[in-house]
Amino acid sequence: MGPDSPLAAVTVVIPVWDDYVRILPEAIASVRRDAPDTPIVVVDNASTTPVPHLAGVVVKRSDERITVGAIRNLGLEHVDTEYVLALDADDELLPGTLPFLASRLDADPAVSVCTTSIVDGSTGERHRFPRRFVPRLSRWRRTFALIDCVWSLFPIQGCALLRTAQIREAGGYPDSDWGDDWVLAVSLAFRGRVEVHDRPGRYYRNTPESLWRRARPRGDFVASARLVRQRLRTDPAIPSWARALLPAIALLQLAAVFVMRPAYVAARGRLR
Repeated sequence: MGPDSPLAAVTVVIPVWDDYVRILPEAIASVRRDAPDTPIVVVDNASTTPVPHLAGVVVKRSDERITVGAIRNLGLEHVDTEYVLALDADDELLPGTLPFLASRLDADPAVSVCTTSIVDGSTGERHRFPRRFVPRLSRWRRTFALIDCVWSLFPIQGCALLRTAQIREAGGYPDSDWGDDWVLAVSLAFRGRVEVHDRPGRYYRNTPESLWRRARPRGDFVASARLVRQRLRTDPAIPSWARALLPAIALLQLAAVFVMRPAYVAARGRLR
C-alpha cells in the first residue's frame, strides 16, 4: 500500500472485552486481508480475558469498564488518519469493503459517511438493516437527516467509513451503552451527504454476547431518542430549522417507539 493509496488514510478501531477476545483475531484478519498496513487500534474495555499481543496492532486499555460509547471514543483518541472505521470484535469486513469505502470518500469531499449493507451470519442473507429503501432516500440529504433523527436509518459500525475530523467536531459518541452509534450518525448526516450502498460490506457474526441480539425494552429506545435530541441541541452543525422542529421530532420518536415499532414487530412475526 503506497502513500497515495486511499487505505493509507484509514485507521480501524476495535473495542473488545471478555468473551469477545476469543474472536478478535478473526476481525483483525478480515481487515488485514485487504489492508495489510492499515493501522488497527484495539481498545481493551477492562477485559477480564487478557487481550493477547497482536503483531502490528496498537492496544489501549481502560483501567475500568466504561460504556460502549466511551470505549469507542477512547479508541478515537489514538486515530491520526483522515478516515476511521469502527469495527466490533464480533464482526468481519467482507472482501473489498475497505478499499471501496475509502475510494468513495476520496472521490467526493461532500460525503460524510459511506456505508454498505450487512450479511446476517445466522442466515447468510442480507440483514434487514439498513432497509432497502434507504439508499434511494439518502439522495434527499435534508429529508434523510431529519428522518434519521426520528429512527435510525443507516449503520456506522463495521461497514461504514467516517471522516475523523467530523466525528471530533460532533463530540464523538455519547457516553451510552446502546444507541450511541445512532446519535453520532445523526450528527454526521447533518455534516454532509450519506452514501448508502446495497453491496454487502460487513459480516455480522450474531454471537450470544452481541449487543444487537439482546431484546431491548421500550425504555432503551426512549433513552436513545433522548440522547439524539440532546445532540441536536448541542451540535453546532445542526441547522436552526432542525432545532425548531425538536418538539415535533420528540413526538415522532415516541410514536415510532410505542406505535410503529410494535406494529412492525407484530407484522414481521405473522409473516414468519
